[in-house]
Amino acid sequence: MGALISSFFQTGGHLLSSGTSDATRRLVLALLDEMRSRESTHIHWSAIESFIVQIPKGENILTVVGPDNYNLLQRAIGFNCVELVRWILGRGCDLNRGVCSLPLHIAALQGNEEIVELLLKHGARVDSEARMCFPGPHNQVCELCSSVGVASTDRYSERLQSAEYYAIDGDHSEILELLLAQGEDSWLPWQQKRPLLHLACERGAWNCVRFLVAERSEELNQCYDEYFPIHQAALQDKKFLELLIQCGAEVTARTTTQQLTVLHVVLLLGKKSAQETLAVLRVLQDHGCRELINEPDSLGNTPLHVLIVRYALEESRYGYQEPRPWTKWDMLHLVRYLLQSGAGPSINRPGNSALACVLRHVRDWEFRYELLDMLLQSGGDPNCVGRDGSAPLMVCLVPLINKDPLHCLSHTKKVFYLNSVRLLCRHGARPNCKTRSNLTPMHVLVFTAGEYITLNREGDKRSAFAFIRQLLTVLLQHGLDPNARFSQRTQHILLALLDLVQNARLPSDLEHVQALTLALLVHGADPDVQISSAEPVICHSQSSVFLKKACNQVLYYYIQLIIGKEELLNDPEERFASLLWLYYDTMDHRKLYGCLKNFVGQAALLPPA
Repeated sequence: MGALISSFFQTGGHLLSSGTSDATRRLVLALLDEMRSRESTHIHWSAIESFIVQIPKGENILTVVGPDNYNLLQRAIGFNCVELVRWILGRGCDLNRGVCSLPLHIAALQGNEEIVELLLKHGARVDSEARMCFPGPHNQVCELCSSVGVASTDRYSERLQSAEYYAIDGDHSEILELLLAQGEDSWLPWQQKRPLLHLACERGAWNCVRFLVAERSEELNQCYDEYFPIHQAALQDKKFLELLIQCGAEVTARTTTQQLTVLHVVLLLGKKSAQETLAVLRVLQDHGCRELINEPDSLGNTPLHVLIVRYALEESRYGYQEPRPWTKWDMLHLVRYLLQSGAGPSINRPGNSALACVLRHVRDWEFRYELLDMLLQSGGDPNCVGRDGSAPLMVCLVPLINKDPLHCLSHTKKVFYLNSVRLLCRHGARPNCKTRSNLTPMHVLVFTAGEYITLNREGDKRSAFAFIRQLLTVLLQHGLDPNARFSQRTQHILLALLDLVQNARLPSDLEHVQALTLALLVHGADPDVQISSAEPVICHSQSSVFLKKACNQVLYYYIQLIIGKEELLNDPEERFASLLWLYYDTMDHRKLYGCLKNFVGQAALLPPA
């Protein structure tokens, strides 16, 4: 309280009138207009003096603002006009009152030591906080913005900061030293000091960092707002990191909540080029981070996983404003460096496979293939599951259902898609793998085929089914079981394909069903498989007629289905018969004729339609 009263009488602001005369207002506005029309180097004290000699004492000239809502003292500091600042301060004014851009803050940001000393001498408080709008338009959250009409889009000017922070923003270490010396007088031993080293590293103030590592060495390993100073230094030029390491900063420090190491921070948050990032990684590896190369964060992501996610952000340009993001060749070079530095165990991290991470996040299929090939050659296990419990092969295939429409994939993407699946299978991926919900690659292909059988665009439909058939063939060649139980309702994959017949709109749709059926039969699907029907059928003996649970071959159900589809039966080319002939050529003839005899016998018992 005593300090506040002392400041009140020291500034002399209580002696000033709250208003100004019209003559004074016109003089101040004319001077402001003159200062705006000329550059700072062309403003002479004699020109300014011709205005100020006409201004009477006892009037608060700081209440007069120009069209941009800045007063004469703010403009004088902006133009580094020491004589005008001294004249204004000699008339008495409150230096700690204002909506934004306090005089001491402007002087600290611009680095004029003489003006800073003048302001401190006349009562400017170091700990006063305000946002900085000067010299541009006022920020959209500033009270003075509405009357000007043009708002600043600079997000940094929204922060309320003290003079020390603005000295760091301008990277003026001599101003910071002056302000810290002034602040020591009002600092009490039990009060926590502001973590200025952390801030200087965050904002890339090299001169201030060099000053603070010597002045406040206790902040080298102090955590503030989740991060340590070395995490922020790693995001700046390499010299920041080298200086902190040389002064004793711990490179093994982790963020509080996410448990990120310096390697995580550099690879995920850094905005440097790939070459600069690689140089920083080498510095960290040489100073104790080699043991952290496989350390996970709180989500289980190692630096290798973080690098993959970072490239996915680069690919989508999310939160990245610089014009030159990393290329895929930069990315491959960085991944190769991590693997050579010992990141091999990160590929097969239990419950978080790097292969699955690549397939889930990276969009470019050509790059996916190159990255998968590199990881597999470095010991990647294609059967190690990802975060959702799915093997990489399932992570690759599942988006076909609802995320990667086949008609949107170019020929090149389809080629690399097939090559990626073939690459995984060649290195031992199990085609009969399942997700936690018991979804298999066979389910994915049948569901995808079911979506495209109703497509009206014949060209897209034909292209989609050709791609599905190629995928199915690759999986069958590498061990996909065509006789595995498909589902509780549909016991066999051949029967599941009859759902496509049910949804077929044109006779030409049956050609796609035949092509998929042929691929399955060629690779070992059993056409004679007995399938129990969920619905009982009418049976008869010599003395009675009764209901019995049916158990027949797929051909039986196909004939039963096709006779109810007149639009398919009326086809002049009789394309429905091609599937009949396919089963005729592949089934055991004894079972074939038994199936046909059974169908004819049951059809005779049905009343005519």
